[in-house]
Amino acid sequence: MMRAGSMIVELTLALALLSAIGITVFKSSLDLMAPRQWTIYQNISDAYISYEQAYAERVSFEVMTSGSSPWPVYPSRTTTDVEIGKFPGGAAIMATVIRTKIADANNLPAAGGNGTVETNPSEMETWQLQSHLTYKIGDDEYVKSRTVIRSQ
Repeated sequence: MMRAGSMIVELTLALALLSAIGITVFKSSLDLMAPRQWTIYQNISDAYISYEQAYAERVSFEVMTSGSSPWPVYPSRTTTDVEIGKFPGGAAIMATVIRTKIADANNLPAAGGNGTVETNPSEMETWQLQSHLTYKIGDDEYVKSRTVIRSQ
């Protein structure tokens, strides 16, 4: 024989049990996602620094050596905040790109070097284009860099 209200008690207990199971499964899924966040950052930052390398390789020599070059002559540098991707759910992944270029020592003085016509008879120009990507995961800061050597 059932008493009045016993069905409500059974439903309440069943709901509490299902809620406890649901919270446990949810917490487990979050614990699985934490290491994946680091992996997502690494993959996205690798992709972006590869883009920087490709950009340094394809920019024309005239633009690269001009006063409005994306890579100013060292010790000057440009610093740009960039969105390198998005997490699932739409949260932006931000990083900072720092660019500079260094003239080869054998460049002629007009091209930032100490070379002479005797040491550089072909008047060749060589530059190191450096791109540094900095980003944070939690309290830790990471840096990835690429250097591209360009000559003409």
